Amino acid sequence: MAKKKNTTNKKENTTQNSKEVIENLPTPGLSSIIKIAAVVLVIFGIMYLLTVLILKKSSLDYIKKDSEKTSIQYSEILAGTSFSKKDSEYLVLYYDKSSNDASIYEGLYSDYKAKDEHLPIYYVDLSKALNKQAVSDESNKDATSNEELKVKNGTLIRFVDKKIEEYFEGEEEVKGYFKD
Repeated sequence: MAKKKNTTNKKENTTQNSKEVIENLPTPGLSSIIKIAAVVLVIFGIMYLLTVLILKKSSLDYIKKDSEKTSIQYSEILAGTSFSKKDSEYLVLYYDKSSNDASIYEGLYSDYKAKDEHLPIYYVDLSKALNKQAVSDESNKDATSNEELKVKNGTLIRFVDKKIEEYFEGEEEVKGYFKD
């Protein structure tokens, strides 16, 4: 008969050998752990300094210190806010800033604002996409809300208590109001 090999004996021997090998591994001492940590910290420090030097040099090339203060302009409004200004009486000038006659309306607006005594005045740029809902070939001079508001290029409206009081359409009528 064939002899059975004793496999359990071999398994026990290998597990005992691996346990011995693991137990015989040298454990790092406190001094070697400190050395490894110091080397890692030095490498991170060098990388940090290189990064700071590279970024500092390149950021100075692109960033300019501007001594001018930023200001917010409140003169340009959206057509959808025409009826909701906080003033009890105010003017809104509607014109397309990309049109040929835009410089005329800008001049009238600037001259009026330069006066010592004047009503608060705002303007709406009809060329902007957010104001397109108010642009129409037929004006609605009796609008009572932003949804009903329809204007043509070159329109001046005087609002009193959030209602349309006067309506001037076209270059000549707008000029006529500002001359008074």
